[in-house]
Amino acid sequence: MINQPGLDKLNVRSGPGGQVVGTVPEGGTVSVIGPCGAISGAAGFTKPKTQQGGGWCQIGALVHGCVSSQFLAFGGGDIGQPGGAAGFVKSKAKHQVSAAATAGFGGSWSANADNVAYSLSLKQNGNGVSGRYQGDDGSAGQINGKVSGNMLRFSWVQKDGTRGSGKFTLSDDGQSFAGSYNFGNNPDAVEGSWNGTRQ
Repeated sequence: MINQPGLDKLNVRSGPGGQVVGTVPEGGTVSVIGPCGAISGAAGFTKPKTQQGGGWCQIGALVHGCVSSQFLAFGGGDIGQPGGAAGFVKSKAKHQVSAAATAGFGGSWSANADNVAYSLSLKQNGNGVSGRYQGDDGSAGQINGKVSGNMLRFSWVQKDGTRGSGKFTLSDDGQSFAGSYNFGNNPDAVEGSWNGTRQ
């Protein structure tokens, strides 16, 4: 187990740069089932101890997917044997993750939804997020949702009774989000865009 400050969890993606399919907590181990290389599917393992750059590893536990090899340290098993390699999740550099790991979605945001400027104030407690928004067009309302990985899925309701749902995806540095909203109950449905930058 590696216990270092600065990283809450590591996103596991469907492929290099793909969708987040799960997370691994810091200090946890993952089972490497495929090659680690500059591109997914490259033959052979990179030199994990000395490699500083990118490269991706295919893993089979705790979540099946791909992780960037720069966040793994290898131990246990023979890394010449893909089935026996175990990777430890390492901490990211402090400057990369401090905001995202400590604050998550909590804080004050300058946001824009379909060319309307909004101020957004969110509080995060565990994986729960609640907050308020105020638009330059006079609209105002509340947001309540839950975080999974770097994604917040939420419902929203305005003072005039208008309601819907949406989702925000937090950037790696925690300083911005890209998202969408709709007037229904499915946060993944997209009827408009809603993006923000941390104030």
